[in-house]
Amino acid sequence: MKPEKAKKVIIAIDGPSGAGKGTVAHYLAKKFNLKILDTGLLYRALAKSAIGQGLNDQDTHQIIDLAKSITINHTQQDGLRDEAVAGLASKIAAIPEVREILNTLQRDFAHSNPGNQAGVILDGRDIGTVICPEADCKIYLTADQEIRALRRTQQEGNICQIEVQRLMSERDKRDSTRQTAPLNAAKDAYIIDTTHLTIDEVCQKASYYVQKSCLPGTLSA
Repeated sequence: MKPEKAKKVIIAIDGPSGAGKGTVAHYLAKKFNLKILDTGLLYRALAKSAIGQGLNDQDTHQIIDLAKSITINHTQQDGLRDEAVAGLASKIAAIPEVREILNTLQRDFAHSNPGNQAGVILDGRDIGTVICPEADCKIYLTADQEIRALRRTQQEGNICQIEVQRLMSERDKRDSTRQTAPLNAAKDAYIIDTTHLTIDEVCQKASYYVQKSCLPGTLSA
């Protein structure tokens, strides 16, 4: 009788912009040997393509058609962190047909074979609530908006913190009030407020929750 293969885990990281999702996700991916996807980059890749074709958020039908051409590989291109791209990404993310198309990509990634890796980790805004409600561990990161804007300013450089916070406020409102998959913490998510924590402290908390939930064999690691 062949030994049973170890179950591949799915980890969901959610939260608003600037809360530290990307940093934590990459830390966990490296620590636990996980395949990683920043799902927000799919929307940004679509937004960048739309801008390149002179489209805006009112060009719904064209953007839906364009979404069908987006692949995981598009998340590797440059320029996806630009504020103009981020702003449009948040707007087109409210289009139900766009979300349906990109949600399929995310679910396919989540359930793909990670090879010799322990599983997958996805970070975004609705991973634990919509994309992978069956995730083995769900973590929701949050922080005060002013702190998140400061972090984004320090990360990007050469941008005005006041303007970043204004755009972030608009994005937060759109993301949390849209009818399709609004930004919310899953009921069974571990919530980490990163406002007054160092990045090391946040990563250690997240690591503990992953170990506790689905990788107990690594608790002493």
